Amino acid sequence: MKGGRIVLWLDALLFGAFGALYWVIPEQMAVKVGIVVTGRPGIIDLQGLYGGLEVGLAAFLIYCTRSPERVRIGLVAGSFALAAIASSRIVAIMHFGFPDAGVTSLVALDLVGAILNIVFLSRISKP
Repeated sequence: MKGGRIVLWLDALLFGAFGALYWVIPEQMAVKVGIVVTGRPGIIDLQGLYGGLEVGLAAFLIYCTRSPERVRIGLVAGSFALAAIASSRIVAIMHFGFPDAGVTSLVALDLVGAILNIVFLSRISKP
């Protein structure tokens, strides 16, 4: 259970950090992955989706660490979120080819995170 909580805290730290950066410096974060923002609507969308969604997920994962009964659902959420992000990026890479090292590093981070969530989820006894 302790390992699962640590994984959730790591997930929350990374989701929260990326989300906060998209709140504070959305245009600079977008440029790092090749996204061109052409106006205020784009900035608002970046802050809402990349900022708000990630900070919200981080908050939920922290909530899940507060109770042994919620660790399992937090690991399920982390597994699905990170696996979906990694899968989407991999499909795009298969279509468009390998991008720069930054995006490739994000894919690796997503995959490692998904695997850690799945491994620790498998160690928790089923309810």
